[in-house]
Amino acid sequence: MSDEVVVFDVNETLLDLRALAPRFETLLPVTLMGLWFARMLHNSLVASMTASYASFDRQGVDALMATASSVGVQVTEAQAADVVAGMDELPPHPDVIPALQRLARAGFRMAAFTNSALPVATAQINNAGLDSYFERVLSVDGIRIFKPAPETYRFAAAQLGVPIGAIRLVAAHAWDVTGAMRAGAKAAFVARRGAVLGPLSETPDIIEPDLIATAEAILNQGRNAR
Repeated sequence: MSDEVVVFDVNETLLDLRALAPRFETLLPVTLMGLWFARMLHNSLVASMTASYASFDRQGVDALMATASSVGVQVTEAQAADVVAGMDELPPHPDVIPALQRLARAGFRMAAFTNSALPVATAQINNAGLDSYFERVLSVDGIRIFKPAPETYRFAAAQLGVPIGAIRLVAAHAWDVTGAMRAGAKAAFVARRGAVLGPLSETPDIIEPDLIATAEAILNQGRNAR
């Protein structure tokens, strides 16, 4: 077994955001979900750069109201909050549990680390039936700055009691992989639905199309390290 701790991003990496579509389309066309989530991430980046923290669910409410306004639809804060609350109940992608089972059987330490607020993150992991696989569910709430700020990955390493170089961040987002690697961690990119790394992104030593293949690559590296 490798000494590294495998740390998983949550939204989109473990949990399928597409399941939010029925709730989302009560307010807006489902084609706008991508724009909404991108705006949510944009909001969090602005918050980090300007040292003005509000939780990820609050960023999501703001982003949804702004997305609606941009297409001439008026959405109340309560309506937006009801949609965002659906993120608590996202199901895992089909490849998640088999991948986690393989790593667990091999004895890897595993944790979840997300931009979601800790109560939301805990509900997400519990509702998805993934809590037994993770020794910790970590949230940027503990440092009040969002990924991909380098401080967040160092915070995760400190919470897990290991140096930053012993962390391997597994994520389906290029920005998350890049942030982790620039902070000194290792990473693995899960290229879901044909996602790619841009030329300015960091390139990890593991890039796979799904989480099962990612887990196998991590296991192979662990065997080779013996």
